[in-house]
Amino acid sequence: MPSDTTAEPGRRRSVQVVLLALRLANALAKFALAVYMARFLGLAEVGVYGLLVGAATAVPAILGFGLNDWTARHVVGAPRERAIAVAVSRFTVTAAAQVVLQATIWGAIFLLDPPIGRPALALASAILLLEHLAMDDYVLEIARERPTFANLQFFLRAGFWPLPVIGWGLVDPAARTLEVVLGGWLVGLLVMWGVVLVRSLSGGRWRLLGFDRGYLGRALPGGVPFWLADIGAVGNLYLDRFIVSAFLGLETTGVYTFFWSFANVVHTLSVNGIVQPLMPRLIAAERSGDPAAFAAERGRLTRDTVAWAAILAAGVGIGLPLMLPWFERPLLEASLPVFFVVLVATAMRIGADGLGYVLYALGRDRAIAATALAGVAMTATFDLLLVPSLGLPGAAVAFLLVGLGLFAARARLVGVEMRRRGAGRQ
Repeated sequence: MPSDTTAEPGRRRSVQVVLLALRLANALAKFALAVYMARFLGLAEVGVYGLLVGAATAVPAILGFGLNDWTARHVVGAPRERAIAVAVSRFTVTAAAQVVLQATIWGAIFLLDPPIGRPALALASAILLLEHLAMDDYVLEIARERPTFANLQFFLRAGFWPLPVIGWGLVDPAARTLEVVLGGWLVGLLVMWGVVLVRSLSGGRWRLLGFDRGYLGRALPGGVPFWLADIGAVGNLYLDRFIVSAFLGLETTGVYTFFWSFANVVHTLSVNGIVQPLMPRLIAAERSGDPAAFAAERGRLTRDTVAWAAILAAGVGIGLPLMLPWFERPLLEASLPVFFVVLVATAMRIGADGLGYVLYALGRDRAIAATALAGVAMTATFDLLLVPSLGLPGAAVAFLLVGLGLFAARARLVGVEMRRRGAGRQ
């Protein structure tokens, strides 16, 4: 049976439409949640939620040890029994890492006096656990050329739950709390894992469950460049909001997170909905040794990404300013120029991420890691210089400068690698 990415052109186009629809549903749900929280909860709550989103992305990167990218590369095209054994081994590593993290979180909750209520922190702890495992499974599903199921999972944990939470809050003002929002997120994760478990254990698949005893010995050394790259990527995306929180407070962090959330709709749909599903084809083209095939897949990736990013950025850039008066938050309207800088910076990040995937297909793992870590260093430097002196506009300018730097560095690295390979074939 053909996979989602190797099917006939007609079916492949249908799959791309489904993927885009799922990603659009996720983006619209997050958009609606950001609107709801900014209007009915408050910018400080938006700031706390934004910090948790950053943490939920940072934990899989920091405690993932680069294993997801290494594993994904090695399960592409592998026999099912072999792939399942590797996947079980991968999840075992995450479970062990989470034991340490959860013990640390609960120890801090009971020993310290956190500024956020303990019920919200308990929900956040469970979310961090299940999001970590969900990220592992998402990457493996993409590697096995099942992007439709992978994005269905993502919809359940990201796009399924916000609308019921919003509806409840609109009907019952007492439900307009951060705890209800986090509870909805947790329910979405539980539903997602229920679907994954039913599918994974049905049809006799449970009989194939196994464990690869040599997995860690191979994966940990090979995963180091990816680990550094993952930490760099997360730092590039989320370090700034923690710096903004430290210098400017939760309400200003909420403004930044609000604008970032709208721009991130463009990033999510462009990168996760278009670029990631094409990755197996790009890797297969590189492995074939056919320069024309690789150039064709690279061109397809570039064209699709640029086209969708331009359309989406235009829509968000026109729509948000028209909506701002409805929020009745003067701070948002006063900070509108910040949004446009963030939107341009996001476009540069989309380009940098696309080039990062090309480097990944070319096997330039160290280059990806080096540029990602350089991005973290730039983020920390620019934000620490500009946020205290310029406030929120400084954070937006820093975001743009880092995006430009990453795009330029990765474009140069891709060009150098392609010229090197071309010279080697002459």
